[in-house]
Amino acid sequence: MLASAAAFLLSETADLLVYTPLQRRNLVLAVLASSLVGLVVDSVFFLGIAFGDLGYLPGQVLGKLWMVLLALPFAAWLRRADARRGIQPA
Repeated sequence: MLASAAAFLLSETADLLVYTPLQRRNLVLAVLASSLVGLVVDSVFFLGIAFGDLGYLPGQVLGKLWMVLLALPFAAWLRRADARRGIQPA
């Protein structure tokens, strides 16, 4: 539980630090970049704290990366839909 909580806190912080400055200019790039940073930080810290071994890191990163890549078209669609409605990014 400690490993999960610590990894979550660190990865979400890293994610936010990358996402926030990019999201107004390019949402898809912001989602991609922040997700990549967050998933690597999460995996490294969780595996390191919980198991003391990073042997499963490639599989963890690859599995999470697939989910990010599947979500990118949806993020792009949302940004275009907002633009059509005249909704500006916050």
